[in-house]
Amino acid sequence: MDPIGIAYDAGMELRHLRYFSAVADTLHFGRAARRIHVSQPTLSQQIRQLEEELGSPLFERARSGVRLTQAGELFRTYASRALEDVDAGRVAVSALRGMTSGALRVGYPPSMRSVVVPALAAVLRKHPGLALSAEEALVRRVERRLTDGKLDVGLAYTPARSPDLDAEPLFDSRLVLFVARGHALAGADSVGMRQLKEEPFALLSRGSRVRTRVDAYFDAMRLTPHIALESNAVATVLAIVRAGLAVTVLPEPRLADAERLVVKRLSPAPRSELAALVWRKGAPRTPAAELFAAEVRERAKEVGA
Repeated sequence: MDPIGIAYDAGMELRHLRYFSAVADTLHFGRAARRIHVSQPTLSQQIRQLEEELGSPLFERARSGVRLTQAGELFRTYASRALEDVDAGRVAVSALRGMTSGALRVGYPPSMRSVVVPALAAVLRKHPGLALSAEEALVRRVERRLTDGKLDVGLAYTPARSPDLDAEPLFDSRLVLFVARGHALAGADSVGMRQLKEEPFALLSRGSRVRTRVDAYFDAMRLTPHIALESNAVATVLAIVRAGLAVTVLPEPRLADAERLVVKRLSPAPRSELAALVWRKGAPRTPAAELFAAEVRERAKEVGA
């Protein structure tokens, strides 16, 4: 028998494990009740039933808050394992249905839109019954949402910042210069820092990983750029560049044709980073997420070519 007499018999139901897990995660009965959409009295009653079944209190309840007892900490390991097994079983059953329904939640930074959007379109064409959710956000938010289980798969960089994530390298993410067609620099083989001293720049806002890379490159090159525009939206930055009002530096070499822009190599070349598919360690990978990952890998081959 497992420690503290844990036995999954008829008296212990799956909802007991889910209710326990919600309270263990939040350490607050009210928040846990809202999270699983039940009343607080119902939740408290179910937890008491579970404690009676186990013959041991799982939580210490006090005015200062709720804490797991030693038995609660131990039981949490087994409850989490059981819930993960159930979720894995549901994923397997979903796979048998051929993805005629279900959902796919993807997160990615703006700089990888040119890879993600075609991959999502390919998935939707093959399985129109899927409900797709695409979240464009800073890399740190994408990683946080993955860690919290609120995304199925993400795109970011390797190595991942969180130890709870696995990163699968895809392609070198190289910083390049974008200029409008007809710009004076459009015909150059490559562009050096001297040629950029007087150019106005449109850049992504500070705080994004791409902007941090761009700033580090400019610092290394001892260039203080004249910044005409900052925006957290790649589309806004590219629109200003397309209008011939500024140039920009982004890691999106394959976006140029679609955006009617010209891409130029920078000299000396900035340090590149590895773009990656990012997954939560130990979490079951849904068939929809695997299909999306396969589409991304195909497009990554084109980017890396």
